[in-house]
Formats: sequence, structure tokens, C-alpha cells
Amino acid sequence: MEKEEKQIEEKDAKAELDAVQLNAKVKKNLLWAFLFASIMLFAAFTSAYIVSSGSEFWVRIKMPTSFNFSFVVIAISSIFLVCVRYFIRKNNFGLVKLFLGLALVFGISFGYFQYQGWKQLFASGNAVSDHIINQSGRYGQFYSLTYQGKEITYKDEEFYWAGEVLSPELKKELNTFCTELMDGAQRYHKTHDYNLTNYGVSFVLSYENQVVTYLNKKLLINNIPLNLEQHDRLWKFAECIVNGRGDFMLIGKYGEDFTIYYKGEPLEYKNRTFYMKGKKLSPKQDNDLNGSKNKNSSYIYVFTGMHLLHWVGGIIALLVMFIKGLQLKYTKDNYLGIQLGSTYWHFLGILWVYLYVFLIFIH
Repeated sequence: MEKEEKQIEEKDAKAELDAVQLNAKVKKNLLWAFLFASIMLFAAFTSAYIVSSGSEFWVRIKMPTSFNFSFVVIAISSIFLVCVRYFIRKNNFGLVKLFLGLALVFGISFGYFQYQGWKQLFASGNAVSDHIINQSGRYGQFYSLTYQGKEITYKDEEFYWAGEVLSPELKKELNTFCTELMDGAQRYHKTHDYNLTNYGVSFVLSYENQVVTYLNKKLLINNIPLNLEQHDRLWKFAECIVNGRGDFMLIGKYGEDFTIYYKGEPLEYKNRTFYMKGKKLSPKQDNDLNGSKNKNSSYIYVFTGMHLLHWVGGIIALLVMFIKGLQLKYTKDNYLGIQLGSTYWHFLGILWVYLYVFLIFIH
């Protein structure tokens, strides 16, 4: 009788062990299937990027410095998880808790640096979707300025007055004036009243070579108040001067902070004119460029945004592991949750290395 009971117990124990092993195998297979699907998704995005960059106008930009920091913190957090698996096998649960907490903190820091990277991208004019060329706000496209009766010109990404680059004092005065223009030109100002200091004494606007006059807080062309489209163009014109956009929606110096390519060939930019291999762009190419959007910027937001969605899942996994670690739910014989969570987090780190290298070097 005792022998039969012992056999039943052994059989039940084996069945329980088989069930545990089967459960672990199923979970691992599901995780690997998800990781494989994610790899295919990002491979498709990067392939589309490469194809697009060689077939049309394309902007190459410097990556935000915050992405460098995000690269470092996600690598460190992965190292901490390696330490966790080492110490759990040594039954050192004090260090297991410590390194799980550190991995969580550094994992959250990755999201912070990614957000800062987005802010830097946006501040430099790389919106999720926007044109490459500054169309409505480009200096001289619709509006231009004179100062004390002499024309302000724009050349080689610099403003000139009386043949000289604007002094810091005059730049400050210009920005103050343009800020006043922006305030009056806002859409929500239905009356479009402008409070302009010394208009006519210092600055005077021209619209398509017609002088803009200022009377009773209104801007007029041939004694007719500006229409809504002209107010909108004026706002973009003033905003671009204040934010240093110049001829492009991107902010920075051409050739250093960003460069425009056409079918893989870099364009030269001199005196507000584009050249490719020493020849001016044809009218059609120039027109196509004016209508082109900065798709590179859009791709970068897609890459980093999709990775950040995966990161959210990783943070949830780190948080669960940390809480269970505090509750001593893991043992050296049973730490499947840490194995799965660590594998997923290492995958996120490797994926970011791939995107980082792609965006920094291949891009």
C-alpha cells in the first residue's frame, strides 16, 4: 500500500514538474515569437527608409545628444539584469533587490532621455510632418523689411543691413519687432490689432514690393487692411525670424546641422540657390523640392516612437520583477519571470543599438 502511494506521489510530482516545464516552454516560445515579429517590423521600417532616402529629396540631420545618453542608460540597465541573474543563483537576495531597483531606475531614465531627444528634434525644426523648405515664412517670399530707410537683406543664412551683418543690438531689436508682429497676427486676434513700437521710424514692412502702412493699430496695403491669408503669412514670416528658420523649416547651419540630398547626391546651397554637382537645379527639381516634406524626420519619430511603445512593456516587466523581488517570490530554482523579463529587456537594448547605429551612421 505504501509503495503504491509513493508511486502515486512520484507520478503526481512528475506531472506537476512536466506542467511547470511546459508552462515555461510555452511562455518562452510566445516571447520569442513576439520578438521575431518585432524584428520583422523594424526591418521593414528601416528597409523603407533606405529605399525612400535614395529616390527623392532627403534631409540628413544630426541626431539629438539625448539619444546618446539613452543608449548608455539602457546598456547599463541590461548589465544590472545580468547581475540579477548571477546573484539569484548565489541566493544573495539583498543584491537581487538592489540590482532590480537599479535596472528599473535606469530603464525609466531611458524614456526620459528619449523624450528629451524628441524635444531637441522638434526645437531644431524637425516636426513629425513638415516641409523641408520654409515656404510661407521665407524672408522675401512675401514680406521683407527696411530699417531706418535701408533694406534688410538675407544671404548665406545671415541678415544684412547697410552691407554688414546685423549687430547683436539690431538683431535684438528685430526680434522684439517680430514678436510684436506675431502677437498681432495671431488667428485668435479677430481684430488683428498690432501694437508696434515706432513703426516707420525704425522698421517698415513690404509685401510683394508694396509698402505696408500702419494706422490705428492696423496694417494696410494701399489703404486696405491685410486679409486673413496675409496675416497668416506675416505670422509665419515673423516666427521664422524669431526662431532663426531662414530658408528652411529646420533650424541650424546648412552643411553642418543638416544637408539636403537628391537621389543620394548632396546639394550645395549658395546665395539661396541649390546646386547639384556644380549645376543649378532645374525649375522642375526646384519646384519638387519646395513641395517636398521632411520624411526623414517622420521616419525617426516612427522608429523611436515604436521602440518607446515596446519600452513601456519593458518597464512594466521591470516593475513586476522588482515588486516580486521585494516579496522574495523568486528562488534560484524558480525565476522564470526574471528570465523572461531580462530576455525582453536585453532585446530592447539590442534593438536600440541597431536603431542607434542606423540613425547615427547609416543615416
